[in-house]
Amino acid sequence: MNRGILVVIFGVLIASCASRPPVVQRAGLPPGAELAIISFRDCTINGQEDCDGSGNTAAGIFAEVFSSTSRYLAVPLSRPVGPKEPLTDDEAVKYAKSKGFPYVMNGEVDEYYRVSPFTFRTERAGVSLRILRVSDGSVIAFFSQRTHSQSNLTTPDKLIKKMAQHVRDSLRE
Repeated sequence: MNRGILVVIFGVLIASCASRPPVVQRAGLPPGAELAIISFRDCTINGQEDCDGSGNTAAGIFAEVFSSTSRYLAVPLSRPVGPKEPLTDDEAVKYAKSKGFPYVMNGEVDEYYRVSPFTFRTERAGVSLRILRVSDGSVIAFFSQRTHSQSNLTTPDKLIKKMAQHVRDSLRE
C-alpha cells in the first residue's frame, strides 16, 4: 500500500516538472545583475488584432517579474526598431552596450490571443527569448514556450507572467 502511494506521488512530481519547457542555460547570471529587457517583437499572426502591442506587454511583465525580488535589477528598454520588425541579437547587444548594461534580454511574442469572457475558447500566449552577455554577445540562456489556458478564467498576460516566473526561478549563478 505504501509503495503504491509513493509511486503516485513520484508520478505527480514528474508530471508537474515536465509541464514547462526548460530554460537552457549556458552560463550563469550573477545575483544583482543589471538586465536590460528590450520590448519584445509583437506577434506577427495575420489578422490577429491582439498581436498589436503584445511585445511591449510581454517585456513589461518580464521586467516586473525579474525586479520583484532582489535577485536581479531588470530595466525595460524601448525597442530601437518597429514593434513587428526583427531585432537581431547582435543589434540588441549593441543597443544595450550603448546604454551601459552588462546583460540584455531579447525576444519575440510568438502568440498572443485574448478572448471575451464566457466564450469558452482558450487564451493563448507564447514567447521566445534569449539572455545575452553584452561584453562578448554570447547567449547565456534561452527559453521558448507556447501555451494556452485550461479555462476561460485567465489571460495571456497571466500566462506570460507564469513563463517569466519560470525563467527567473530557473536561472542559476
